[in-house]
Amino acid sequence: MSLRGRSRGWWIGWTLVVVVAGCALLVRVPSLASGAKSSFAFTGPHIRVSASGTVNIRTLARIRVPRVRVAREAEENPEPQELPEPNLQTKVPPPLVYPMAVASAPAGPSPSPSASFLGQADAPQIGKTKTEAPPDTNGAVGRDKLMVTLNNNYVIQRKSDGAALSTVSIAAFWARTGAHDPFDPHVLYDPYSNRWIVTAADDPLLGTSAILYGVSDTADPQGTWHTYAIDADATDATWADYPTVGFSRSRVAIGVNMFRTGTLNYVRGRLILLDYASLRAGGDGHPVDVSVPSGFALQPVATESPTEKTLYVVEHFESTAGTYRFWSIDGSTLTLVGGKTKTNPLGPWTSPGPGNALPQEYGPGVDAGDSRIGNAVFRDGHVYYAQTIGMPPLSSPGFVLHTAVQWVELDTNGDFVQGGRIDEPIANPWNGGHSYAFASIAVNSRHDVLVGFSEFQAGDFVDAGYAFRAGTDPPNTLRAPITLKQGQGPYVKRRETGRNRWGDYSSSSVDPSDDLSLWTLQEYARVPVGKGEQSGRWGVWWGRVGGGSPIVQRTCIVPQAVGRTLRQARNVVSAGQCRVGTVKRVKSAAKARGRVVRQSPRSGTTLDAKAGVALWVGTGPRKH
Repeated sequence: MSLRGRSRGWWIGWTLVVVVAGCALLVRVPSLASGAKSSFAFTGPHIRVSASGTVNIRTLARIRVPRVRVAREAEENPEPQELPEPNLQTKVPPPLVYPMAVASAPAGPSPSPSASFLGQADAPQIGKTKTEAPPDTNGAVGRDKLMVTLNNNYVIQRKSDGAALSTVSIAAFWARTGAHDPFDPHVLYDPYSNRWIVTAADDPLLGTSAILYGVSDTADPQGTWHTYAIDADATDATWADYPTVGFSRSRVAIGVNMFRTGTLNYVRGRLILLDYASLRAGGDGHPVDVSVPSGFALQPVATESPTEKTLYVVEHFESTAGTYRFWSIDGSTLTLVGGKTKTNPLGPWTSPGPGNALPQEYGPGVDAGDSRIGNAVFRDGHVYYAQTIGMPPLSSPGFVLHTAVQWVELDTNGDFVQGGRIDEPIANPWNGGHSYAFASIAVNSRHDVLVGFSEFQAGDFVDAGYAFRAGTDPPNTLRAPITLKQGQGPYVKRRETGRNRWGDYSSSSVDPSDDLSLWTLQEYARVPVGKGEQSGRWGVWWGRVGGGSPIVQRTCIVPQAVGRTLRQARNVVSAGQCRVGTVKRVKSAAKARGRVVRQSPRSGTTLDAKAGVALWVGTGPRKH
C-alpha cells in the first residue's frame, strides 16, 4: 500500500508514539569495562591474516566472465540492517537540554555542479543475473580517475568525463582472499601516500564471516592491489558487519559491528588497527584487534593531513539524548576523549528506522536506515561528519514524520564547533515536503563544505542532491540544497520483511588535484523494469562543485509524451535522457483524463539535458 493510502493510520500511530515517548523518555548509556586498560581506553592483541592475494584490475577486467546462475542468487542479498542503537542499555532519563537555535541559511542556493555524470547503473554483478539492493553507494576521487565500489561491481572511470575504463565484479576483486559473498564495500584515496584503500565484509550471518581490506600499489586504481582477509571469529560464534575505514599518516583503522552467528543479536564493536607503512610496503599491516564492548558503527576519519599522527574516530550514540562519542587512536590504544559521551547542542532527534518512512511518487515508502555516521573527515585540526536524523524528536525509532541531514564540526577535544541541519520542518510523508537521508560530507583547503544526500518527497521520484557552504559563510549555515540528478521512476525492491532498502550510505570527497573541487556520489531512482516487488532500479550519480572548466552537458531528443499517462510520459522522457519539468492540470475531454494533452517543447526537439519538458495533463471536463 502506498504511503498516501495509509497516511491517516500512520498519523494516528505516530501521535500515540509521541505522547508515550514524551511522557517517558528513556535514554540508554553504555557499559565500558571488559577488555579495557582503564574505563575509557582499549587495546588488543595482534591477530593473523587468514588469506591474502594480489589483483590487477586492468588485467581482471579483460577476462570474459560467462553469465551463470548460482544457488545463492535466488536469495536476497542478506545485507541485514540491525535494530537502531543495539549497543545501548535502558537507564534513567537525563535532564532535557534546550537545543541551540539553528541559524538561518545564507541567501541563494548552493552552486550548480561543474561536472555531472553517471557513476553506475543498477545492473547484475558480472557473471550473475540478480541485481543488488541496496547498492551501498561509495566512491573516491583520485588524481585522474574515479573509483566506484558497489555491492555489484567495482568501476574505474576517467575523471574528466566519467567514461568507464575498467569494470570488475566485487566477487572477482576479492576472490584471491577466498571471499564467498563480499558486501558493504568502502573506498578512500589517500592523496599524501597516493594509495587507494578498500574494505568489505564477507559471508553475512555465517560462521565463515571475514573482514576484507586492500591497498593499491600505486596511485593508479587500475593497477595492482594487495588484498587480505581476517577470520572474523575463530570460534565461528560471531560475524562481522558494516566495515568502516579511515586513515592517518601512520594508521589505517577498520571498524566493524559483531553479531551472534545466524542472528542480528549485537555482541560488540571492534576496530582493526593496521600499520600503514607495512601496507604501503606490500605487507599485511600487522593487524591489532581492539574490542569495544559497547561500540557501534565506529567511524574512523579520513585524515586530510600529511603530518597528523593521531587517528580520530567518531560514533553516533543516542538519538533521543542527542549524544555522540569521540575517540582517538595513539599507536594501538583507543581512548574515549574526555572519558564520556558528548551532547550535540543542536538538540535531540529520533532514529529514522528501521521502516519505510521515506516517501516517493507512485511507489511505497523507502527504508530510512538509522542515524549512524555516514563518513568523517579531519581537516586543519577539526573533524567533520554527517548523518541522517528522524524528526520530530521524542518519537520511537521508525516513527518519524520526515528525516533531515545533520552535519557537525568538532575540535580535537571532540567539542562542538559548529553544525546545522538540512531540514524542512513542516514536511511529512503526504504533503510533498522533502526528507533528506544517507548523507556524506567533504571539506576542502578553504574549509568549504559539501554535503551530499538523497531527496525524498511524496510528489516526486527519489533524487540525488547536495548542499554547500563556503568557508566564509556565517557559522552553522549551509546554502539551500539543490538537485543533482532527478529521479526517473518509482523504486520498489522490497524484501520478504517488507523493507524497501536504499543506501546504506553515500560518498563525498575533495579532489586531490587541487584540494578545492568537491565531489559527491549519490543514489537516485531510475526507470523501473517491469512490475512487482523487484522492479525498481537505482543509479549512482557523480557531481563536482567548483574546479576545472565545466564538462559539456549532453543533449536529448524530446520524445512524444502526448497521449500517454503521466507515469508513462515520465518514464519515456527520462529514458530519453531528458528531464520532466513542470506538470500542470488542465480541463480536457473525458477520454483524455489522466493523460498528457500537451507538451513543450514538441517531440523531436533537441534540448539541453538540464532543461525540462513541460507537460499538461487532462483532468476531464468541468463538473456541473
